[in-house]
Amino acid sequence: MSRHAFPQRLVALGADGADILHRLGVWNRVVGTTAFFPLPKGAPEKPRVSGFCSGNIDAILKLKPDMVITSTDVQHQLASDLIKAGVSVWAMNSRTIAEIYEAIRNLGQLVRRPRQAEQLVAQMEAALQPVAVNGAPRPRVYFEEWPDPLITGIGWVSELIELAGGEDIFAEKRHQKKTEARMITPEEVLFRQPEIIFASWCGKPVHLGEITSRSGWAGIPAVRTGRLFEIPSDDILQSGPSIVRGYGLLKREIARLTSPSHKSHHSRVARPARVRVSSPSAMTTPDLSEPHLFINRELSWLAFNRRVLEEAQDTTQPLLERVRFLGIVTSNLDEFFEVRVAGIKQQIEHESDDAGPDGMGARQTFEAIRQDVLKMIEDQYQLWNKELLPALSEHGVYLHDFKSMSKADQAWASDYFRKEVFPVLTPLAVDASHPFPQLQNKSHNLFLRLQRPERRHELLHAVVQIPRVLPRLVRIPHPQTNEWHYILIQNLIQNHVHDLFPGLEVEQVYGFRLTRNSDLYIDDEEAENLLRTIEDELRKRARGNAVRLEIEQGCPVDMRRVLLDIFKLSEEDVYEVNGPLNFLHLMPLASIDALASLRDKPYVPIVSRVLPAGGDYFEVLRRQDVLLHHPYESFASVVEFLEHAASDPAVLAIKMTLYRTSGDSPIVHSLIHAAELGKQVTVLVELRARFDEANNINWARQLEEAGVHVVYGLVGLKTHCKVLMIVRRDEDRLRHYLHLGTGNYHPSTARFYTDLSVLTSNEELGEEVGMLFNTLTGLSEFTGVKQLLVAPFQLHDSFLKLIQHERDLAKQGKEGRIIVKLNSLVEETLIMALYEASQAGVKIDLVIRGICCLRPGVPGVSDNIRVISIVGRFLEHSRIFYFGNGGKPKVYLGSADWMPRNLFRRVEVVFPVLDPALRKRITEIIIPGYLSDCVKARVLGSDGVYRRAKCPPGQEPAQAQLTFRNLARKAASRRLETKAEKKAAAGAEKPAAI
Repeated sequence: MSRHAFPQRLVALGADGADILHRLGVWNRVVGTTAFFPLPKGAPEKPRVSGFCSGNIDAILKLKPDMVITSTDVQHQLASDLIKAGVSVWAMNSRTIAEIYEAIRNLGQLVRRPRQAEQLVAQMEAALQPVAVNGAPRPRVYFEEWPDPLITGIGWVSELIELAGGEDIFAEKRHQKKTEARMITPEEVLFRQPEIIFASWCGKPVHLGEITSRSGWAGIPAVRTGRLFEIPSDDILQSGPSIVRGYGLLKREIARLTSPSHKSHHSRVARPARVRVSSPSAMTTPDLSEPHLFINRELSWLAFNRRVLEEAQDTTQPLLERVRFLGIVTSNLDEFFEVRVAGIKQQIEHESDDAGPDGMGARQTFEAIRQDVLKMIEDQYQLWNKELLPALSEHGVYLHDFKSMSKADQAWASDYFRKEVFPVLTPLAVDASHPFPQLQNKSHNLFLRLQRPERRHELLHAVVQIPRVLPRLVRIPHPQTNEWHYILIQNLIQNHVHDLFPGLEVEQVYGFRLTRNSDLYIDDEEAENLLRTIEDELRKRARGNAVRLEIEQGCPVDMRRVLLDIFKLSEEDVYEVNGPLNFLHLMPLASIDALASLRDKPYVPIVSRVLPAGGDYFEVLRRQDVLLHHPYESFASVVEFLEHAASDPAVLAIKMTLYRTSGDSPIVHSLIHAAELGKQVTVLVELRARFDEANNINWARQLEEAGVHVVYGLVGLKTHCKVLMIVRRDEDRLRHYLHLGTGNYHPSTARFYTDLSVLTSNEELGEEVGMLFNTLTGLSEFTGVKQLLVAPFQLHDSFLKLIQHERDLAKQGKEGRIIVKLNSLVEETLIMALYEASQAGVKIDLVIRGICCLRPGVPGVSDNIRVISIVGRFLEHSRIFYFGNGGKPKVYLGSADWMPRNLFRRVEVVFPVLDPALRKRITEIIIPGYLSDCVKARVLGSDGVYRRAKCPPGQEPAQAQLTFRNLARKAASRRLETKAEKKAAAGAEKPAAI
């Protein structure tokens, strides 16, 4: 053991021990592990020093471990040898679920992570809740752990089968400690006639055909109906948290056999992996897990970005708005490559053969992405060069190439280069004594080929980085005209780059841009270390592995090859561009005041009539709930609500979650002000909000310095919910005032994100939100709620039940109705639940802005499902959930999309709309506004293609966002009229002056 009171150099010889250590947040202490541990995405690789029952003693000892963890009795000889070598060894050797929990707790104590261990056990306990069978017969289940000789499942597998609603046909072997005692014969299986067969051959691929071809087995019910499933060994045979995934698979398939009377409950910890069905043709109904029923996640996202590009291509849009959309396409692609493509490339490098629900593996997905992106880039630059650039010129906006400029403009530009640009440039040679410079992510650079006049056979290379401090778009003064003349900084430098290399000849120069992997990997530690860890990761982000090279069209192949070799990329990672390297550099054009006629007319959000500026918000909320529809109604009301609370002497405490906020945030200033006045202020800051980490670290420090209690959330979970709670001592009693929303506390983005806010003093909601904060900030367990739907605890299960209820109503001949508005729909089990509801006759409308993996309009599967996407002036961000409930609609709002990360790996809150007036506004105005859009809406077809919606005969063209703007303006006009009438009436009542 080291000088520390707990082990610092750990070797995990089993995948289960490695998994637990990773989830406890001590992967940084692991110095070696087993070859069978599937490395989590982003986790640093560790030396692989053991197999299933063997290990390299010399390699283990070389790592100088102060503790080795084993997890199976077949490693007893290895453990014995290590003990003889003087190494401390701790063995898990669990056989039951209870023993797994005990091992996690004990290991947590050993590594000084008891709180995280308890949280992990609590998460598993919540996920492994038994399915209620209500007296229904349990299907007979056979689990095969090994094929030759036949071995049935270990103890915890048998327990999981029972929890999932099944009957293990070899349950009597559950308590056997030795593997030999679980050996069985094919005849025993044949005699017991299982209805479902699950197989997991200890890491060896399962051959379902081998199972079905066994003598006499063709008559077994499971084989006859094709109910044979492979479960990955990682998901069922590791004695650790991963059994939750296996439990999800068991539940899903057992529930299908007992459907419709049985209601399944799915795991909240991880999305159930896909299973292979031996003979789908034998099924009496379509197999809803078939790959053709799912659209590839990445290709669906690219289809969304294509819809953004269509807005730039739309000639009915104002010109500068088209330029802005062109920049958004580029920005979206950047993040897509930084995160999604980077992850796919990692899968390819690790030779992962995991396929998504759509059946496409990493290599196939990457190739499809490349083809889509190449076409998208071609269309982008054709649009710019053929339409937008000439159209700008027609309105007096010119983007020049230096060589085509007038002599006077060239003289001005050259003088500007010498005075403002040259001093900050640094030429960097690339040769044996000058290694290639470390280029930052998305930096703008020039790559040059040079020659010495006296040695023309010798080719030299150099790089010039274009510093971020330089403006990307330089305006050339033309004071005597109403014209705007510009040159891109890259073009200016390219035409003067010879000044940086005196004595050399510049033969070729091309601009290029490098995109790197920017997905942070955080090894969760104690909260006090999380901030520093993220700061370290942010510094690494700029130096992540290269994933994409964008380069000017025409760059010679040999020059390009030099760059590819340096960045360890291939030709399939290259994207040639025929114009500006980054369309975001053109954004300043969209802000030219004199060209306001080429932009959308400015929209000023109205102030809600029930929350007038300067009014008593608390008095209003004691009388009624308030619904705000942003950006049509001002987010300033929420800001003022918090500001008012910060100054109110009767307010005792403020608690809120902060995922993203603006640069100079009035939200943060109010929290600081409240703390300075002595109020109890607690803020849960999510440091891992992607690409906002640095901003959040800054605010976290400021809040802590002001005395605010800052919490960084639960280990392993992002806190994504949008919740504000104010505790106030009113005259009658202590009362909770809440703001619950679908969007971030970000006043800047609130001007162009569509979101919904509810402000309420509802007592039951207040108590549940208070309990949620106690769970997030303390050690208390999540004990369940009645009104709120909270991830990762019960949100997924709740949505499943709501969908299944509509399905059951339809099967009873009643009307089933589902309307859901989301950013993304990805989660497989919810998609299949929607398919089942559609098959039962439930009418389903889905408004999905971005990714949608569900395939609508498939005969016999999704005939009753309509999917639309709305891309317009504002970014559709609100999440709305409507369930008909037999004529008593249930309406929910929240922060969660239907994606695995939102449902299982984040803290999310979905809340009911309880006030009838608010619910009526959503169901009769907001939802119909979206469903009737036939201008900005695109309809997803069964072929995966989005097409412009067509207005029904006789209906005027309807545009949801325009409809909501007009409604807000009318409400503002009515409010002004009412004020004027009141003022006039008050004047009429005044006594005449004497």
